[in-house]
Amino acid sequence: MASERGAEGGARQAATVAGLSSFDVPTLESVERRRLQLWSVALGLLIVLATAFAAVVALHGAILPDWLPLRVTQVALLVLIALFAFYALEKEKQLRRLTRLLTEERILTASLTERLSEVNALLEAGRAINLDLELRDVLARIANAALELLGGRDASVMLVHGETELRTVAATGHSAAHGARLRFGEGIAGRAAASREPLLVRGAVARPAPAAEIADLIPSPPESAMSVPLVHRGDLLGVLNVNARPPRLFTEHDLRALSVFGAQASAAVANARLLEEQRLAASRTLFQALHDGLTGLPNRACFLDRLGQVLRRRTAEDVSLAVILIDLDDFKRVNDSLGHEAGDRVLVAFADGARRRVREGDTVARFGGDEFAALVEAIPSAEQAIEAARRLLGALDEPVTVGAHRLRLRASAGVVVGNAGTLPASEFVRRADVALTVAKRRGKGAIVLYEPDLQVDAIDRVALETELVDARERGEFEVHYQPIVQLADGRVVGVEALLRWRHRQRGLLPAGVFVPTAEAMGMLAQLDLWLAREACREALSWPGGEHAPAVFLNLAPERLRLPSLPELLREILAETGLPPHRLTLEIVESARLEEIPEAAPRLAELKAVGVRLALDDFGSGYATLGLLQRFAVDMVKIDRVFVEGLTEEGGERTLVRAILRLAGALGLEVVAEGVEREEQKKALLALGCDLAQGYLLGAPMPATALAARLG
Repeated sequence: MASERGAEGGARQAATVAGLSSFDVPTLESVERRRLQLWSVALGLLIVLATAFAAVVALHGAILPDWLPLRVTQVALLVLIALFAFYALEKEKQLRRLTRLLTEERILTASLTERLSEVNALLEAGRAINLDLELRDVLARIANAALELLGGRDASVMLVHGETELRTVAATGHSAAHGARLRFGEGIAGRAAASREPLLVRGAVARPAPAAEIADLIPSPPESAMSVPLVHRGDLLGVLNVNARPPRLFTEHDLRALSVFGAQASAAVANARLLEEQRLAASRTLFQALHDGLTGLPNRACFLDRLGQVLRRRTAEDVSLAVILIDLDDFKRVNDSLGHEAGDRVLVAFADGARRRVREGDTVARFGGDEFAALVEAIPSAEQAIEAARRLLGALDEPVTVGAHRLRLRASAGVVVGNAGTLPASEFVRRADVALTVAKRRGKGAIVLYEPDLQVDAIDRVALETELVDARERGEFEVHYQPIVQLADGRVVGVEALLRWRHRQRGLLPAGVFVPTAEAMGMLAQLDLWLAREACREALSWPGGEHAPAVFLNLAPERLRLPSLPELLREILAETGLPPHRLTLEIVESARLEEIPEAAPRLAELKAVGVRLALDDFGSGYATLGLLQRFAVDMVKIDRVFVEGLTEEGGERTLVRAILRLAGALGLEVVAEGVEREEQKKALLALGCDLAQGYLLGAPMPATALAARLG
């Protein structure tokens, strides 16, 4: 607005000189009226003077005094006529000059109106095409329009960045402003921004010297330049710059034209910014609606939409795709014991790892809680779909550090494979969920491929929950025992107590079928106590007296958080009468001991009761050398993975040999698990392993069958 006031002041000054000071803004019409008035008065005065001159000549004797000669009077009249004629001519010159200026302004205004109409039309078009107008396009058009409007050599638009910096965002013509940055007060643009006033420079425009390597590419400084601030509703948006094309020098009228254009350009920039912000806000809202806020992964709605798109796109193709549902095992335990912040860290860690384990174009999503999903396109076979699921579960291979805790978790997965066009998206997900449910029942880390038979298991789940409630009262739970034998002579030295459910319709059910459901229902702790009491009670009836087989009970690390555990154990031993040395607590998933601060002191309390302690799955990553250094145990059980590969020379044989030597050095007993072939038994004997467990040596059996074997 300051630029408009300056331009109007120049017009008023010209109008005052021309005798038009009574007009607020001079126009061509007012100039013509003044010209008509001027020459009407001039003509009248000339007639009067001419008449007076003629009268003086004709009547000089009668009307002039004797002391005033006729020639003097004639000269005086002629001088008056000449002076008035000179005055009239000067006024005519001024009027003509003003007419020329007004004509130029009218031409500029017409051109300006045309350019502004184009910009405003662009803005309206942007609204009409659903926010399609880009801010960068508006800025480029402003620079181009300013260049054409003033016939300059180049033009640029600089926007405010931060508090006191200008950055070039659009440039056209032979501009040296590409990528330029200026502080407020530097150069003509910086001064215009600092003062918020339009500036006009005539003469070489000073600027910083360019770098030597690009000096030849930069045009020489212009002889004239203008900069006008872009201000909208009191806010400085930036600066519009135009440099003159030599030898032209910009005028005040050029500055006024650029100022008016700058005011309109400011509105255009503000509107384009508003549209861009609205578009970004809409984009953020849409992203938030379709993505999980914690992990940034697509959510269930987004996953189903993408799955639907893939199914529609590939309907005509004979290509299989896979949907994988993943559930983190024991995630509730993390939340309950360490808090939701720790749980969030686990979820984010798994999400980041899962992202890295899928191909470009495949999708990983979080459905909610600890449930994730993956869409794998163009999968050649079910085997490769299972391998893809295994890679995803590998996201938990590395422990998650939360404060002083290093959490090791596993996950289960349900996989469904099918062709596009055969099933809707919701059915793919439902079948994957059925497979996941079965996987959770089979144990931690399981991967299950959907098959029609699994549907029966899913339908029976509700019935299973109902039946579990009354199963204990009906006496349907049993303890089965798997022998641990001396390899040299086959003598049974211990038995692992395993929970079984003798269902009235389904027969004997292993723990993997119902324990996950019991855990979800909050019944597992009660079942563990029942198993411990029953196993200790039955062990008293076995032959052998003090040398009868020891009882091995599985103990989840989570139970070590219970301060009452040692006292509960004393009560069970006192109630059943079993000597403490005949009970061994076998710690499963031993690596989780590191997550439990109470583990070391609680294990020491259990040792004080007189029972023995064993680490399960030793060597597999779930139990490692570090645990032997921290926790006092009596025995380790070699994981079945290493026993499986014992028949060939290789890493497994070397590792088993190393475990046996380490255990011998520490005075620990060793039990090899999963012995199912005679070759494995012979290999263990050759390596010096004394104790083993597996189907070759004895399958889990009820107490009566065990008593018969021992007898």
